[in-house]
Amino acid sequence: MAEGVAMADGSVFGGGVRWSRLFTPIGVFLALFGLLNFAELPLGWKDRQQQVGRYLDATLDLGPDWVLPVIWLAKLVELVLGVIAGAAVVRRSAKWLAAAVLGWLAWFTAFSAMDVWAADRAELQEHTVYFVMFAVLLGLIHVVSAVEQVLRSRA
Repeated sequence: MAEGVAMADGSVFGGGVRWSRLFTPIGVFLALFGLLNFAELPLGWKDRQQQVGRYLDATLDLGPDWVLPVIWLAKLVELVLGVIAGAAVVRRSAKWLAAAVLGWLAWFTAFSAMDVWAADRAELQEHTVYFVMFAVLLGLIHVVSAVEQVLRSRA
Protein backbone atom coordinates (compact mmCIF):
# COMPACT_ATOMS: atom_id res chain seq x y z
CA MET A 1 0.00 0.00 0.00
CA ALA A 2 2.80 2.41 0.85
CA GLU A 3 4.45 1.69 -2.50
CA GLY A 4 1.30 2.81 -4.35
CA VAL A 5 1.32 6.06 -2.42
CA ALA A 6 4.99 6.61 -3.17
CA MET A 7 4.35 6.05 -6.87
CA ALA A 8 1.38 8.41 -6.86
CA ASP A 9 3.52 11.10 -5.21
CA GLY A 10 6.28 10.52 -7.72
CA SER A 11 4.27 11.37 -10.83
CA VAL A 12 5.89 13.56 -13.45
CA PHE A 13 4.03 16.62 -12.22
CA GLY A 14 4.56 15.73 -8.57
CA GLY A 15 8.25 16.39 -9.04
CA GLY A 16 9.48 13.13 -7.53
CA VAL A 17 10.54 11.61 -10.85
CA ARG A 18 14.22 11.39 -11.67
CA TRP A 19 15.53 12.27 -15.07
CA SER A 20 15.79 9.26 -17.35
CA ARG A 21 18.51 9.01 -19.95
CA LEU A 22 15.67 8.37 -22.42
CA PHE A 23 14.39 11.91 -21.79
CA THR A 24 17.52 13.55 -23.20
CA PRO A 25 16.76 12.89 -26.90
CA ILE A 26 13.15 13.97 -26.35
CA GLY A 27 14.28 17.21 -24.75
CA VAL A 28 16.91 17.89 -27.42
CA PHE A 29 14.33 17.24 -30.14
CA LEU A 30 11.82 19.60 -28.52
CA ALA A 31 14.44 22.31 -28.01
CA LEU A 32 15.53 22.08 -31.65
CA PHE A 33 11.92 21.92 -32.83
CA GLY A 34 11.12 25.18 -31.03
CA LEU A 35 14.29 26.95 -32.13
CA LEU A 36 13.98 25.84 -35.75
CA ASN A 37 10.30 26.82 -35.88
CA PHE A 38 11.36 30.29 -34.77
CA ALA A 39 14.33 30.41 -37.15
CA GLU A 40 12.29 29.40 -40.21
CA LEU A 41 10.30 32.63 -40.06
CA PRO A 42 12.32 34.46 -42.75
CA LEU A 43 12.18 31.43 -45.07
CA GLY A 44 8.40 31.22 -45.15
CA TRP A 45 7.54 34.85 -44.51
CA LYS A 46 5.16 35.29 -47.47
CA ASP A 47 3.39 31.98 -46.84
CA ARG A 48 2.99 32.76 -43.13
CA GLN A 49 1.55 36.19 -43.89
CA GLN A 50 -1.03 34.69 -46.23
CA GLN A 51 -1.89 31.84 -43.86
CA VAL A 52 -2.27 34.05 -40.80
CA GLY A 53 -4.21 36.59 -42.85
CA ARG A 54 -6.66 33.85 -43.90
CA TYR A 55 -6.99 32.62 -40.31
CA LEU A 56 -7.62 36.07 -38.90
CA ASP A 57 -10.08 36.95 -41.63
CA ALA A 58 -12.00 33.67 -41.38
CA THR A 59 -12.11 33.43 -37.60
CA LEU A 60 -11.87 36.77 -35.85
CA ASP A 61 -12.60 39.13 -38.76
CA LEU A 62 -9.38 41.02 -38.08
CA GLY A 63 -7.68 42.99 -40.80
CA PRO A 64 -4.15 42.85 -42.17
CA ASP A 65 -2.84 45.13 -39.41
CA TRP A 66 -2.94 42.16 -37.05
CA VAL A 67 -0.97 39.74 -39.21
CA LEU A 68 2.53 40.85 -38.21
CA PRO A 69 1.90 40.92 -34.42
CA VAL A 70 0.19 37.52 -34.54
CA ILE A 71 3.07 35.96 -36.50
CA TRP A 72 5.62 37.31 -34.04
CA LEU A 73 3.55 36.18 -31.06
CA ALA A 74 3.26 32.68 -32.53
CA LYS A 75 6.99 32.46 -33.21
CA LEU A 76 7.84 33.74 -29.73
CA VAL A 77 5.58 31.10 -28.17
CA GLU A 78 7.37 28.42 -30.19
CA LEU A 79 10.74 29.81 -29.14
CA VAL A 80 9.71 29.83 -25.46
CA LEU A 81 8.55 26.21 -25.69
CA GLY A 82 11.91 25.28 -27.21
CA VAL A 83 13.75 27.13 -24.45
CA ILE A 84 11.68 25.34 -21.78
CA ALA A 85 12.63 22.00 -23.35
CA GLY A 86 16.28 23.05 -23.47
CA ALA A 87 16.11 24.09 -19.82
CA ALA A 88 14.58 20.70 -19.01
CA VAL A 89 17.61 18.97 -20.53
CA VAL A 90 20.08 21.24 -18.77
CA ARG A 91 18.29 20.95 -15.41
CA ARG A 92 17.48 17.27 -16.02
CA SER A 93 13.88 17.97 -15.02
CA ALA A 94 11.15 15.59 -16.14
CA LYS A 95 8.61 18.09 -14.83
CA TRP A 96 9.87 20.82 -17.18
CA LEU A 97 10.04 18.35 -20.07
CA ALA A 98 6.42 17.35 -19.53
CA ALA A 99 5.48 21.04 -19.32
CA ALA A 100 7.14 21.69 -22.68
CA VAL A 101 5.24 18.79 -24.27
CA LEU A 102 1.97 20.00 -22.74
CA GLY A 103 2.71 23.45 -24.13
CA TRP A 104 3.12 22.02 -27.62
CA LEU A 105 -0.09 20.01 -27.19
CA ALA A 106 -1.97 23.16 -26.24
CA TRP A 107 -0.37 25.02 -29.14
CA PHE A 108 -1.43 22.44 -31.71
CA THR A 109 -4.88 22.21 -30.16
CA ALA A 110 -5.25 25.95 -30.74
CA PHE A 111 -4.01 25.63 -34.32
CA SER A 112 -6.36 22.71 -34.97
CA ALA A 113 -9.29 24.72 -33.62
CA MET A 114 -8.35 27.60 -35.93
CA ASP A 115 -8.09 25.15 -38.85
CA VAL A 116 -11.59 23.84 -38.17
CA TRP A 117 -12.95 27.36 -37.77
CA ALA A 118 -11.22 28.52 -40.97
CA ALA A 119 -12.18 25.30 -42.83
CA ASP A 120 -8.56 24.59 -43.75
CA ARG A 121 -8.45 20.81 -44.04
CA ALA A 122 -4.85 20.50 -45.18
CA GLU A 123 -3.55 22.45 -42.18
CA LEU A 124 -5.94 20.56 -39.89
CA GLN A 125 -4.40 17.28 -40.99
CA GLU A 126 -0.89 18.58 -40.42
CA HIS A 127 -1.67 20.04 -36.99
CA THR A 128 -3.57 16.91 -35.95
CA VAL A 129 -0.54 14.75 -36.79
CA TYR A 130 1.66 17.05 -34.69
CA PHE A 131 -0.85 16.86 -31.84
CA VAL A 132 -0.88 13.06 -31.95
CA MET A 133 2.91 12.86 -31.99
CA PHE A 134 3.22 15.20 -28.99
CA ALA A 135 0.55 13.17 -27.17
CA VAL A 136 2.68 10.07 -27.83
CA LEU A 137 5.74 11.89 -26.42
CA LEU A 138 3.81 12.84 -23.28
CA GLY A 139 2.64 9.25 -22.87
CA LEU A 140 6.19 8.04 -23.34
CA ILE A 141 7.44 10.38 -20.62
CA HIS A 142 4.82 9.07 -18.21
CA VAL A 143 5.40 5.40 -19.06
CA VAL A 144 9.19 5.67 -18.77
CA SER A 145 8.80 7.51 -15.45
CA ALA A 146 6.47 4.83 -14.09
CA VAL A 147 8.64 1.94 -15.28
CA GLU A 148 11.81 3.44 -13.83
CA GLN A 149 10.06 4.10 -10.55
CA VAL A 150 8.87 0.49 -10.35
CA LEU A 151 12.35 -0.76 -11.17
CA ARG A 152 13.87 1.46 -8.47
CA SER A 153 11.35 0.24 -5.91
CA ARG A 154 12.31 -3.38 -6.66
CA ALA A 155 16.02 -2.78 -6.31
